[in-house]
Amino acid sequence: MDSRVIPFAALLLLPALAFAQDSSSKTNATPFRRGQWAAQFQAGTAFGSLGFIKFRSPTHALVLDVHVGGAHSEDVTTDSSGANRLRGLNSNASAQVRFGWRRYSGDGTAAKVVSHYSLGALAGFFHSASRFPTGSQQANGWVAGAFGDIGGTYLVTSKFGIGALASASLSYQNGVTKASSGSRSRDWSIGGSALSASLIATLYF
Repeated sequence: MDSRVIPFAALLLLPALAFAQDSSSKTNATPFRRGQWAAQFQAGTAFGSLGFIKFRSPTHALVLDVHVGGAHSEDVTTDSSGANRLRGLNSNASAQVRFGWRRYSGDGTAAKVVSHYSLGALAGFFHSASRFPTGSQQANGWVAGAFGDIGGTYLVTSKFGIGALASASLSYQNGVTKASSGSRSRDWSIGGSALSASLIATLYF
């Protein structure tokens, strides 16, 4: 088994253990209500996302996050005649969906600060392409795994909150790379991401 699996699995369990201990020591209540919706916007060093929250009770909710990323770069040189020549280009794109269950914790229905953690599953795909004077290649693949996050939100108003979120994930990735020469290769990996911090803004409806 990949040696990285054990520490990442432990990271995913930490939020549940911390909140289970906290919720047993005090009465838990939040300003939210059953059936309420919210939209969450996330921006950080690792990714940005748009998420939707559906409250099943004042302290429990379903969370759906969509993460989209991509980049494109070109290497262009100018020869002695002044003509531009493309030496190579690289582009990549990825999309990922995360679905999970979130638990909120607060000091009462008038609380201005609420803490929360989420546990769930993730799935997505990726694509990359490169071209050089001697040929080109492209890779396509998919990823699946689990994630966990823990954070807190300050309710500026009853309809708007700002906060921070720390997230970790463990995933399996499988992809196929094809070259213009006709060669084809398949590779897979098990890995994940350590705790990455993000800023979040949430609109409640």
